Amino acid sequence: MRQLHKALRENHHLRHGGRMQYGLFLKGIGLTLEQALQFWKQEFIKGKMDPDKFDKGYSYNIRHSFGKEGKRTDYTPFSCMKIIITNPPSQGDYHGCPFRHSDPELLKQKLQSYKISPGGINQILDLVKGSHYQVACQKYFEMTHNVDDCGFSLSHPNQFFIESQRILNGGKDIKKESILPETPQLKPSVQKTKGASSALASQNSSLEMDIEGLENYFSE
Repeated sequence: MRQLHKALRENHHLRHGGRMQYGLFLKGIGLTLEQALQFWKQEFIKGKMDPDKFDKGYSYNIRHSFGKEGKRTDYTPFSCMKIIITNPPSQGDYHGCPFRHSDPELLKQKLQSYKISPGGINQILDLVKGSHYQVACQKYFEMTHNVDDCGFSLSHPNQFFIESQRILNGGKDIKKESILPETPQLKPSVQKTKGASSALASQNSSLEMDIEGLENYFSE
């Protein structure tokens, strides 16, 4: 997800596989349909895409993933196993599992950029060489969170995020509905007195703060 987030921020676009994997992950950590439409549109427009083109070509797929179009299937975020064994990335793609789909040398460079120690990188690469991709990811989790044993078996990117937030918040559980632990909320009295345009502006501001927090999370 860190890889997808970085690619989206740099290129202002993701191909279908990346949009599905990252979009459902964001849905899983609390992004609503309205926020998802706004988030993707804002980012794609930064890539000089015409807003009408986005509305016609991309908003349907986002609504579809939330169960609002087609067969009305409410899709859930992809598990580690699904990401590992289905729809491998091709050139120009950024989805997939870095431990399964990355060239070992590129993975090594990426881990170095994330400040993983040389010994830790060797441990992870040995696990990858043995096809223990989820265990390698779990080892990465332990190293980036300074824990000897994370105490759970890692099987899902959203599980990684929730457990990470729990550790970063001093062991406190976070609500699934919240994207980040400190999502700003309007006070009820303010909500009653503000007009529709002001409420929308507040929602936009809230989303920007949420995504900024996600930006900081992936940058750490």
